[in-house]
Amino acid sequence: MKILSLNIRGVGGAVKRNYVRDLISREQVDMVCLQETKCSDFSREKVCLIWGTNKVEWVENKAVNSAGGVITMWSNKEFQLSSFVNRRNFSVLEGVWKRGFGTHVTIVNIYCSGSFR
Repeated sequence: MKILSLNIRGVGGAVKRNYVRDLISREQVDMVCLQETKCSDFSREKVCLIWGTNKVEWVENKAVNSAGGVITMWSNKEFQLSSFVNRRNFSVLEGVWKRGFGTHVTIVNIYCSGSFR
């Protein structure tokens, strides 16, 4: 199981999307947790552009006024989502990692700008 976690500081531009897609391909990543996406909506087309194929599922936590935002993407051949919770600055995913013995896992993707007030 390979998981990539990256504070992308905005995923709107082609340069950053291509960078992440190349990293996924080169490192053969199974799941990606991006923070600070600064994106309020991810279409299937945009997610597939980032992932590099259409064999992807995702949970997004939208940015507010182009600030924050997290997205967790995974290969639908490797991970089966059971449930998820989105809150202001994080997403929690529970599911089964299909390889091996079908291990149950919990993944937390969190972003905080530094203010805990």
